[in-house]
Amino acid sequence: MHRQIILLIFSMISLFSVSGQISVEKLFQTMPADLLWLDQSQRTELFAYFKDKKVDSIQNSLNGYCKLIDYNEETKHLLLKTSQKGSMEMQVLGAESSPFIAVIFTTCAPACQSHINFYSLEWKPFTMDFPTLSASDFIARGLSEYDLSIANRLLTPLFISYTFTEPGKTITASCNARQFLADDDWKELKPLLKSEQLSIKFEDGVWKIKK
Repeated sequence: MHRQIILLIFSMISLFSVSGQISVEKLFQTMPADLLWLDQSQRTELFAYFKDKKVDSIQNSLNGYCKLIDYNEETKHLLLKTSQKGSMEMQVLGAESSPFIAVIFTTCAPACQSHINFYSLEWKPFTMDFPTLSASDFIARGLSEYDLSIANRLLTPLFISYTFTEPGKTITASCNARQFLADDDWKELKPLLKSEQLSIKFEDGVWKIKK
């Protein structure tokens, strides 16, 4: 019984550095296999390459290639290229008393599409009220009914990718219509957009679209 308690305490401490801060590297190492198809030796190898400033990729269990693009313990951020067409981005968020992990999974085939999930430090999933974006979030205001119908048609389906742009605070959501529309369609759509990007900020415990 005492041995089990000691092991439990040790496993919890391993999630933190000596200074008491959360270790992104340790979180990456404990990320469940169903979220990341890399074994422990492969994960360790990725960090070794990154810290030695090598450019090598490693092969994952699906015969794809992974590369650690960004890793920063100060900002609690990690970006992993999971394949030629995919990525995984991890960011620790929240107050010191209640931190959690946000993970963005992105696939580009060819237009990029993301989804975001939230986890405790022990990788237990939970739900958050994250904004569901629609075409209207990117379409300019005051359009005629005709132009509005064109914009909605060209934005169907809607491809949106996410990325962290202000560590621990802001996600940039990008409308990726340009990646799959024909040149003529894009020329018709572009003047009808107010922006191709918008910001979603985590403030006071909630996600807010910044106007």
